Amino acid sequence: MITKFDKTLDSEYEVGVKLVSFGQTVTFHVTKLGYYNPSLIRFFGLLEDGSPVELIQHVSQISFLLMALKRINPKEP
Repeated sequence: MITKFDKTLDSEYEVGVKLVSFGQTVTFHVTKLGYYNPSLIRFFGLLEDGSPVELIQHVSQISFLLMALKRINPKEP
């Protein structure tokens, strides 16, 4: 689903994720996805200020909003 969403974006945007389950809203640019021991999904990315983040979430708890964010570095694919 994330790849399908990414394919709908033009080159000015990239996939972002907004989380609201931490008592505050967290938005970050997704740079990489992974998984671990098949029940955990890992989201790697960057905050708006460029700080790296990694979200590790159990598949039973996944709830996030895919959104289009202006690319941090428009020259990178």
